[in-house]
Amino acid sequence: MKKLIRTIFQLLFLLSLASPAISKQITTANSEETKVSLQTKDDSTYKNVSIIPLSEMIDGGLRSSLERRADIARKNGSDLIVLEIDTFGGSLKPAFEISEYISNISFAKTIAFIPTKAISAGALIAISCNEIYMAPQSELGDCEPIVPSSEGGYKTVGEKIQTVLRTKFRKFAEKNGYPVLLAEAMVTKEIEVYFITTEEKPEGYYISSRELKEFTEEEQKKIKSKKLIIEEGKLLTMHAKEAHQYHFAKEVVKNREELLRLLHVDENTISLLETNWSEEMVRFLEMMAPILLGIGLVALWIEFKAPGFGLPGIIGVLCLATVFLSKYLVGLAEAPEIIVFFLGIALLAAEILVIPGFGIAGITGIILILIGVTLSFQDFTLPKTPYDTETFTKNILTILCSFLGSGIAIFMLVKYMPGIPIFSRLILTAEAATTNGLAISSQPESSSALTGKSGIAITTLHPTGKIEVDNHTLDVVTNGEYIEKGHPVEIIEIRETE
Repeated sequence: MKKLIRTIFQLLFLLSLASPAISKQITTANSEETKVSLQTKDDSTYKNVSIIPLSEMIDGGLRSSLERRADIARKNGSDLIVLEIDTFGGSLKPAFEISEYISNISFAKTIAFIPTKAISAGALIAISCNEIYMAPQSELGDCEPIVPSSEGGYKTVGEKIQTVLRTKFRKFAEKNGYPVLLAEAMVTKEIEVYFITTEEKPEGYYISSRELKEFTEEEQKKIKSKKLIIEEGKLLTMHAKEAHQYHFAKEVVKNREELLRLLHVDENTISLLETNWSEEMVRFLEMMAPILLGIGLVALWIEFKAPGFGLPGIIGVLCLATVFLSKYLVGLAEAPEIIVFFLGIALLAAEILVIPGFGIAGITGIILILIGVTLSFQDFTLPKTPYDTETFTKNILTILCSFLGSGIAIFMLVKYMPGIPIFSRLILTAEAATTNGLAISSQPESSSALTGKSGIAITTLHPTGKIEVDNHTLDVVTNGEYIEKGHPVEIIEIRETE
């Protein structure tokens, strides 16, 4: 019995000694299984791939389009999104929104493919992607923020805007593993960057000239090599080979097809998600908004000066409606801005058509028009951030240029309108007619006899209206002056209508 008990204890002891080995073997086997599983995942093709081109100007319309197409990719079950970026840049606000949106995509890996250029805002969008691939002749970089200058041309914005943009670049670079200093050097000229190798870090790393100057004498001696990457006073812009060398571009590929082969993408899993015609139309109209605004204002002025409602009024309403529609579709203009604008138009019309002179109604109308248009060009009321201030300034300059163009056009029309056939209905006529149901008495047989004649304004002339000369009622137009009813007038010129 004692022998049996001793044998059992010996077996238990041996099993206890063997158990760690067994456990170790199981663990090792599981680890190998995990390793094989991960390796298989890395080598496998993507199940569903969406290609989303982002080209031309970076604007609010492109932002809305990207969100729509990315949502389609998500619903299709895409596990890889290739963003084909080809742009010289655009507005900062849409670029911020697009880059943040891409950075927050969690359902798929994001890859930026640059066939020719990703400059300025395009560089920010590329950096927000998990990986970057570039065609041999493509370029990446130069994201210095600029705004129109009051002296003509463009100027670099202040540090308040640059620091926001640098923060974006730094954040995306840190997240996706791109060189942070070089990313910041795309934004600011004041950053000078070197690549050095030391005894402790023979693989090398990037360092700014400021940090290099702070090295102790002992640290300076440990530097084995030093190479200037970007000198102070210049913005970093890289061609494909440099971007690959500086660890931005993962690979340089000839074209989209070679990229997809490199990624082991099955052709049957690819979906090309282009912009649709309505998005392209909205983007075009948004770009043309300042011009359409100017045309609309001029057309309405002509309509206010002419009897009845005709083609100029239709053109004016259509142009202004298109401006606000384009801004509404990209998420900028809303009902309050549109109401304020057209209230301003109504006050200005009342000033021109009803109220003598030019006073409170006209000034208020112009102010309301300016407020309504400005608010429709931005998604905030008053600037709260440095970027808001930059956007607000840019919008004001754009709108003032549009208003200035309208003013010049109106001045030219006032000066030369009598000689333009299309405006013949606004010209002093020596021909009997019936306008808007009002009977106008026949003119004297000799039109030349009216030149130099004096008469009385029987309606307000602003600048069109009616006068009475020798018991004859005439439709006339002034040289742009406002003349009240009952004021004496003199005919200085007569032109026949065609």
